[in-house]
Amino acid sequence: MAEYNYILIGAGSAGCVVANRLTEDGKTTVLLLEAGNPPTLPEHQVPLDWTKLWGTGVDWAYFTEEEPYINNRKIYCPRGKALGGTSSINAMIYIRGSRHDYDRWQELGNPGWSYQDVLPYFKKSENQQHDASEFHGADGLLSVTDPLDC
Repeated sequence: MAEYNYILIGAGSAGCVVANRLTEDGKTTVLLLEAGNPPTLPEHQVPLDWTKLWGTGVDWAYFTEEEPYINNRKIYCPRGKALGGTSSINAMIYIRGSRHDYDRWQELGNPGWSYQDVLPYFKKSENQQHDASEFHGADGLLSVTDPLDC
């Protein structure tokens, strides 16, 4: 039976970056678990086809609870079930959460989750095409680029 130093659930962009960082020393072992398979559908290769992946076997197909401010409708929330996680079904869009959300998590009793606390980790993970700045890193494993003009 194999032993691991860490078990990570979810091989999305963040999970893959974390697994790589944890194993950089060559001594640490990580078991990275993903519910889905590698992204092999033709639609995975064409960012404009991203909505064709919704509701398929590579999408968890979540919905929100009934939302009172929109007549109790539920909102569809596609989430990737494939190697790459939601990044494999979201047209290759990179976006972070709102500063307010992170600060609110800390206010609710989660120390270490303020925007200022998590920003260094975002920066460390990024390979921003415009180089490092106050808000972005350029030495990470996660490439972040502007859309290409077609």
